[in-house]
Parts: sequence; structure tokens; C-alpha cells
Amino acid sequence: MSATVVGLTGPIGAGKTTVAGLLRELGAKVLDADAIVHDEQSRGTLGYTAIVQTFGTKVLGEDKEIDRKKLAEEVFADPNKLATLERILHPRVIARILEARKMLRERDVLVVEAIKLLESGLRNVCDEVWVVLAPREAMLERLEKRGLPRAEAELRLRNQYSEEQYRKAADVLIENGLDRDQLKTRVGAEWSRLTSAARGRGPSPAP
Repeated sequence: MSATVVGLTGPIGAGKTTVAGLLRELGAKVLDADAIVHDEQSRGTLGYTAIVQTFGTKVLGEDKEIDRKKLAEEVFADPNKLATLERILHPRVIARILEARKMLRERDVLVVEAIKLLESGLRNVCDEVWVVLAPREAMLERLEKRGLPRAEAELRLRNQYSEEQYRKAADVLIENGLDRDQLKTRVGAEWSRLTSAARGRGPSPAP
């Protein structure tokens, strides 16, 4: 028996990181797929080379590292370019997560926070998919507070799955229109269910 892997996803600004933090407090191991993406496009990596060869040096900053803002401006307005970037990075992210899973004990829970979980093969390495949703206006307000112009925030939301698609894909749906205490209670209840099920399976049989 291997560790349980939970894929945590939802649209940008829905509150995935908040939920991931609550799960970490409860004992989960948490991996941020976006952080892995950042690593995999650092200078000297295969991802970096593929991105520069594909999109040109215009996506680089003065330090010759990939400028994430420039890269986002390049791909988010063109679905074909976005798909090309994902084909470069998604296999590398999946490989890193599979490697991390091998290092865990059988009753550990690994939570993978990934905005592109459903669109990539990453969902296939997860035992459960948890989706975090929030009212659209709340998401836009959160993104504006992070410094993302409203027009760009709306563009990014349009490039993601619809709310209906997210709902259909969810094994667990977490509505983040709640206050933090209510959200904490909701997440805690799902954590208890998940870990109780893992304990109930018992140890793997001896060969």
C-alpha cells in the first residue's frame, strides 16, 4: 500500500493555498505544483532550454532567468501557446510528484496543490480530487489585491475550467465562501474521513 495522494485544485483565487495550509496543519505533506514549475524553468534546466527555444529570449529578464510575468503575457492570450508551455512543463511536474510519493510511508497523505491538475495527466496519479470554489467576484477581488489587473485576472479565469467542469471532476468539493472557522471545520471533516479510511485499510499483507 502506498501513501494517499490528494489532488487539490480550483480556479485561480479560489483559496487553494488556504486549504493546503489547513491540511498541512492537520498533518498532510503538501507539494505546490506551481513551485515545482518555477524550479523546472530555472536557468540550466531542460524546461528552461525548451521554453527559450520555443518562445524566444523575449520571455527572459535582465538576469537571463525566465520572467514569469513576461511568459504569462506571452501565453495567456493564446490558447495554443499556453498548451505548448503545458506540454513542456507538465511531464516534469508529474515526474517530481511521483518521486516524492515514493519517499512517503504508506499512511502518509500527500496533497498536491495544482491549478492545472484536471487539464494534465496529474489527476491520474491522485487517489482523490479536491476542488476549491469561491464566488467569481471574490476571486477577482483577491487577485486584484495580489496586484493582478482585473482584465488579466478575468483572462486567466477564462483560460481555466468552468465552475461546472470543476464540480463534475470533484471527489470532494469545498466551497470557500465560508469564514475561516467554517472552512477549517469543513476541511477537518474531510481529513478525518480520509485518514480514517486509510487506517481501516490496515497494513499491507506480507508477501
